[in-house]
Amino acid sequence: MSGLRQALTGPGARATLSLLVVAVVFAGVLPRIGDYSAAWDLVRDLTWAETTVLASVALVNLVSYAPLWAVALPGLGWRRAVLTDQASTAVSNTVPAGFAFGVGTTAAMYHSFGHSPAAITRAVVVTGIWNNFVKLGMPVVALLALAVTGDATRALVVAAVLGAAVLVLAVGALIAVLAHRGAARWLAGTGERIAGRTARLLHRPGPSGWVERVDGFRADSRTLLQRRWPALTLAAIGSHAALFLVLLTTLRCVGGAGADVSGARVLAVFALTRLVTLVPVTPGALGVAELSYVAGLTAVGVGAATATGAVLLFRFLTWFVPIPAGVVAWALWRRGVGRRPAPTAERALVPR
Repeated sequence: MSGLRQALTGPGARATLSLLVVAVVFAGVLPRIGDYSAAWDLVRDLTWAETTVLASVALVNLVSYAPLWAVALPGLGWRRAVLTDQASTAVSNTVPAGFAFGVGTTAAMYHSFGHSPAAITRAVVVTGIWNNFVKLGMPVVALLALAVTGDATRALVVAAVLGAAVLVLAVGALIAVLAHRGAARWLAGTGERIAGRTARLLHRPGPSGWVERVDGFRADSRTLLQRRWPALTLAAIGSHAALFLVLLTTLRCVGGAGADVSGARVLAVFALTRLVTLVPVTPGALGVAELSYVAGLTAVGVGAATATGAVLLFRFLTWFVPIPAGVVAWALWRRGVGRRPAPTAERALVPR
């Protein structure tokens, strides 16, 4: 029985599920929504000026996540942050359960740059928290934008309410963890008990050591977050804004029916898709993201061929292009670029 569970939940099963989802979306569902040949015709009609604009915004997006890492890991620097982000993104976009392998790549590269395991763990946790804060808050921003134009939809209202509720709870929990040791230990213990009961229902081993980990996170991160939370917030918002700019620019450049739909509606589709792909089923949410974007854009008034062409080009720029860029970054790192011969002390985080 345990062998069967392992077969159904192991790496092979995850890879099979990923391939199945991708095949169903690209070979079965998307062709029923928008004709590939019509979408390709729209993409081929791009002018040199439009191609240049798209390449420019795609380049900005390619390096837009690095500032968040540079803020979360003092002493890292922008150049090393870009190098690591490209390599880890390439892994995340191509390997089943790629997020975990991407984190492993990040940790290995940061360690070679001279940072301690504790500092790397803290940076991974902090960047993940702030990234998800922005994802949860985007539906609220989109709802406000649509309310101004009178285009608010029931689906977005529901997503905004749920996102705002989870965001408030998450921010409240983070503040409690940082401000009160007793609250931090209670939250960690409660979360561990709930996770343990869920694991037992699934006949899997429960987690342990959450209280000690939260204690360590609180001690390591309190000063960093007190001093740098504004910069972390701006950097996280900036990375998502850069990604949205690529989507909006692609839609405007591809043209066709509905390409001039309001930016507020496009933001709503973007925000909902970011929530849908919060837990990626496939590497880089391949297939799932495309389907959500195309379905969302057609629902707000974009023509099927236009939506299909714009989304596929958008995903080429934001999902595929980082893969060769990451291979180059990995090769440079393997040749010693950015490495330090021995660990160096991090800059102090004591308030001046």
